[in-house]
Amino acid sequence: MPKTVVTSPQLMQPIAHFSHGVRVGTTIHLGAAAGVDRERRLVGAGAGVGDAGAQADQMFANLRLALGALGGDWSKVVKVKSYIVDWRDLAAYETVRSKALDAVQAATGTVGTWGFPLPQILLEAELVASLEPVERFGAASGEGGASARVGGLHFCTATPSPAGSGPVAPFDVQVAEVLRTLESTLERANLRPSDVVMVNLSIADVRNLPVFVGAFQRVFRPPFPALSVVGAPLAGAGQLIELESTATAGGGAAVGDGEPAALPASPGMLAGDWLFVSAMGDGAPDAGAQTRQAWQKIAAVAEAAGMGLEDVVRTNNVLTDWRDYAAFNAGYGEFVSRPYPPRATVHGQLAAPGARVQIEAILHRQGRHATVLEAQGR
Repeated sequence: MPKTVVTSPQLMQPIAHFSHGVRVGTTIHLGAAAGVDRERRLVGAGAGVGDAGAQADQMFANLRLALGALGGDWSKVVKVKSYIVDWRDLAAYETVRSKALDAVQAATGTVGTWGFPLPQILLEAELVASLEPVERFGAASGEGGASARVGGLHFCTATPSPAGSGPVAPFDVQVAEVLRTLESTLERANLRPSDVVMVNLSIADVRNLPVFVGAFQRVFRPPFPALSVVGAPLAGAGQLIELESTATAGGGAAVGDGEPAALPASPGMLAGDWLFVSAMGDGAPDAGAQTRQAWQKIAAVAEAAGMGLEDVVRTNNVLTDWRDYAAFNAGYGEFVSRPYPPRATVHGQLAAPGARVQIEAILHRQGRHATVLEAQGR
């Protein structure tokens, strides 16, 4: 049975190879949504002025609309990740986010990006939800990081304590705190670091990556989880690190040959029917070629797991230069076909010298039979 397409007349017409969301089994992934209407018109925009609060309201309305179109319910959101261009807009965004998410207790994270493909957009957000009942774990006293588990997958986000008016903690101290928070969050769900299958690391300066790697290897042992690393501005004053994890009881099986250079990571991690992969370009001279290299790595891992690229459920993409966006899309379009998986694409630093493109892909054995949400008239 091929993929099923559902449409909405209210969602933004896409500018590249992506849909708005996908449902596979009882899990829903929504790609990055923005505060625009169907014709990509911004809400709350005056002459030369962007209104982050109005954009956030519309963004969450678009997420609710997309979730409902796929049969989902806001009360069963398990993870939300937000991206912001200008931290001066954080207070306006957090006011809206609090109204939308405080009652849900999802795993949430907010990172910076140097713009979006549509440059007038100030913020975007993506989410994961379920059709099943969600098991939620509130943050322990004195710690950040509510977490949630559904369908055997546990999602959490760990951040360091706010600096407040005191001195900013150095990077190694923040890393140690984040890893302790991760361990205690996992423990509340009866999980351990060996159960983690995917880690998404955001750091303020990728030159600090070796410090993280040393601490990471004191907590994690082979087979290491799949790992994506992005250098980006972070929300808290003086915040230098944010870490997201996906885990499952019993952990996963490493898939693929070799490890990314200088990173303690598996090329892919298979957890039941889910496959988590992160791949960068290998220093080819242009972004289009690097995009193809990354997709070729993903395809090889998928094949080793008995899957194909038609099983891709979503992607998260990082470019180091927005001038590469057209070349990235050209290479990207060679490896996906309609109905496209949802995605997020942001601007950040990458770990490998010369890397211009990173693609994180999530696949599912039934991905080729998923229900995909497109804008009507696509």
